[in-house]
Amino acid sequence: MTLSPLALFVYNRPDTLKITLKYLKKNILIKKTKIYVFSDGPKDNIEDKARVMKVRNLIENSKLNIKKKIYFKKNKGLKKNILGGLKTIFKSNNKVIVLEDDIITSKYFLSFMNDSLEYIKDNNKIWHVGAWNYPIKVKNNDKNKIIMNSQMHCWGWGTHKKNWNKINLDSDSMIKKFNDELVNVFTWNKKLNNWSQLVRNQRGQLNTWAIFWYTSIFLNKAMCLTPLVSFTKNIGFGHFSTHTKKNFKQISKLNTSKIKYSINQNLSHYYLDRIDQYLLNENKNNKKYQLKYLIKNLVKKFYD
Repeated sequence: MTLSPLALFVYNRPDTLKITLKYLKKNILIKKTKIYVFSDGPKDNIEDKARVMKVRNLIENSKLNIKKKIYFKKNKGLKKNILGGLKTIFKSNNKVIVLEDDIITSKYFLSFMNDSLEYIKDNNKIWHVGAWNYPIKVKNNDKNKIIMNSQMHCWGWGTHKKNWNKINLDSDSMIKKFNDELVNVFTWNKKLNNWSQLVRNQRGQLNTWAIFWYTSIFLNKAMCLTPLVSFTKNIGFGHFSTHTKKNFKQISKLNTSKIKYSINQNLSHYYLDRIDQYLLNENKNNKKYQLKYLIKNLVKKFYD
């Protein structure tokens, strides 16, 4: 098996990148993995330029097996950086593993990704490998297993060129393919905001890449390979994150299991039901929080 290259996308977060690199270096395949770094350029202000420079200093001193570094002079935005970066990689590679500058990885992350990409290479209905999953309760004897999921997660992911070539970046054409019933399936009965993301991209209110890949997979009735226990964790919530401002529940201990590769529909259905229940509970908790926040502000305004 030929190891997949790793595409590392970075911008202006030296604090999270430092941690990402620390964990990445612990991966057992890291010395054999060729890395492509795509560093987005700064926006037109002194603070951003300083932060981007710190990021690039970390890359220069990382001592990783970096095959190519692309440092952009001007800010392109994450969508253009991802799309352009993958286009560059697929000129000379048939598969890729993708990581951003706010993801920490298990030391077996690269092993899992390479084994999974090898496992799906001849399966035309599995387009995506994601390394992250919701923090659901998993039975001990299932922690080394995978499921097939319609949800696309991009906190550490990979795909083959033949699949990526099928991405549709035209929101108008995709939206026309939906009816109310399909929207419900797409959003897991309104538990996910992916329909809203697609519509907001169409209206120019958002400019993101992941929803186009997600929707392309969904409309082609393809699937995503997902571990029951995550190999990654997102640490990038907050002020300097591009799109993810709100914190998100995740597991505390990353997966270190050797995955047993087998597609078991009963297993997938069982854990997809658990994910569905998890999302339902999270939505209820979010609504309670939003109501509590609204009441608090109304009381505050009244007494002010």
